[in-house]
Amino acid sequence: MAGEITIFELLALAGDTLKKADATRSVPQNPRLDAQVLLAHVLGVNSAYLFTHGDETVSHDVVDQFQRLVSRRGRHEPVAYLLQSKSFFSREFFVNNHVLIPRPDTEVLVEHALNSATAQSTFLDIGTGSGAIGITLALETNLPTFAIDVDPGALAVAQHNATSLGTHVQFFQGSLMQPFTTIEPPSDHLIITANLPYLTPWQWQDLDPDVREYEPKLAFLGGADGLALYDELCTQLRSYLHEQSRRGRRIAVDLFIEIDQSQRLTAPALLKTHFPDARIQVIRDLAGKERVVKASI
Repeated sequence: MAGEITIFELLALAGDTLKKADATRSVPQNPRLDAQVLLAHVLGVNSAYLFTHGDETVSHDVVDQFQRLVSRRGRHEPVAYLLQSKSFFSREFFVNNHVLIPRPDTEVLVEHALNSATAQSTFLDIGTGSGAIGITLALETNLPTFAIDVDPGALAVAQHNATSLGTHVQFFQGSLMQPFTTIEPPSDHLIITANLPYLTPWQWQDLDPDVREYEPKLAFLGGADGLALYDELCTQLRSYLHEQSRRGRRIAVDLFIEIDQSQRLTAPALLKTHFPDARIQVIRDLAGKERVVKASI
């Protein structure tokens, strides 16, 4: 990638480089699109510019920056980490390797949580990571929103996103919903969203290197059946509701958890074990896969 080179030539070379690296993945990527996104980022333009100005030559500095990003992408580093940005619910969120990269599939959880909200609702996002879920809920509704994560590095990312996107979310560090149990509930309707680690060790081993080698392992592993953290969350929630009831406070809860399709039967059964009277709904994502379980408690 040395000497005088045009945008089209640079994209072609990068695309070939990334195509070779793509051969080692179990799920094919789109190497030419990756090259376009990375070059547009380096040039500070949109992708359309690359095709309307493809015959323009680029500077050595641009070539060097682009080559470094292509090299990192060739080693399977996710594009979102290279750009330090990922779109979620039509907003750009800062991401780094402290947090799971937000997935489009998770937007269905947010949509259904929003549909359950009233003017008297409070949101609680458990395992907030980048804050994509909690911050989106706060921005879309302007309702009281709390978010918790066990990892201080993830909380720093979430707090940055809340500030840059112009919303107020109260963040806490701690295990699942435990920090929230010390707070007087702002309302009698609590909407809990939780995209906790839900993969088994065997499923994690089968992930593409893009995910397995770069995204935080802590954000994926959910015990032998993938449901260990959801089990603990339900235990905490049951105890919390019992204590509120003892004080004469009845809290209605809509709990939304993201799952793997393989847990479409076991996850609802787990929720029923903790909350026998709960109304359970399994929600599919845009690909038709069982993605979210809702429990109205």
